[in-house]
Amino acid sequence: MPFDQGFAINVMYPAANAAYLTMSVPVPPLNLPAGYTSAGLITANPQDAAQAMAAATPDQQRLATKVVTESSIFGLVAWNAATSTAIVAIRGTETILEWLADIDAPLIPYLPDPNAGDAHMGFQLVYEHIRKSIATLLTTKCAAAKTIWVTGHSLGGALAILAAYDILKNVKTGPVPQLYTFAGPRTCAPNLEANFNADIPVCYRIVNFMDIVPQVPLPPLYEHVGSETLVHGGFRPLDPTYAHHLTTYLNGLQKLGKVQVAGAGSSSAQSA
Repeated sequence: MPFDQGFAINVMYPAANAAYLTMSVPVPPLNLPAGYTSAGLITANPQDAAQAMAAATPDQQRLATKVVTESSIFGLVAWNAATSTAIVAIRGTETILEWLADIDAPLIPYLPDPNAGDAHMGFQLVYEHIRKSIATLLTTKCAAAKTIWVTGHSLGGALAILAAYDILKNVKTGPVPQLYTFAGPRTCAPNLEANFNADIPVCYRIVNFMDIVPQVPLPPLYEHVGSETLVHGGFRPLDPTYAHHLTTYLNGLQKLGKVQVAGAGSSSAQSA
């Protein structure tokens, strides 16, 4: 399946943006892609991550603690009954510089399937908080899914990678998950990257020129999965966060060609 610019703009972008909007209290209108409604919010439960957190040092726990403290809501699962399609949309964090300071974490076996390879410990500790919530929403609200898309921006892009492989290996709702992610960092060691790419053939990573987040953590310990689509949404030399904003990514996608934007809504998150 080739990269679809219109699908990225009209479906994946508004879904990724809606994931950030779920952090607001009360939750505003989410402006989901046309035909989709919310099947439920993805919520963090510290009890679900207690075992994994207990095995980590306080420094290794810091990223997960920080992100969960921002909000216990991590996005949503959207459902299109007409097409039997589910979208798992996962938010990132509010500030790029704060969570990048905690990106230096060891590789550990991928917790949902330790035989599959290794992944970033800090990202996995965050994911353990929301893993059960995603599985529950898919199995109870989207059990009839014929297609499952997973998306996220920034840290949410890393969580999307972890979630998609977990859905494939453990939730087993039927279809192989497919991904469009925005600005995601490297998440997997080469062994997990190889298994992921073999098992999940449709994974597009959208990367804006001069965005620093997709460049970390560094190879060869970490590698990207899927295929990269480079966009030129813009950057500001004195503002390292500008190239990372989700709205900057939308600008880059629109520059790939003239595509009408539908369903993206008038409000957009500026989170990183």
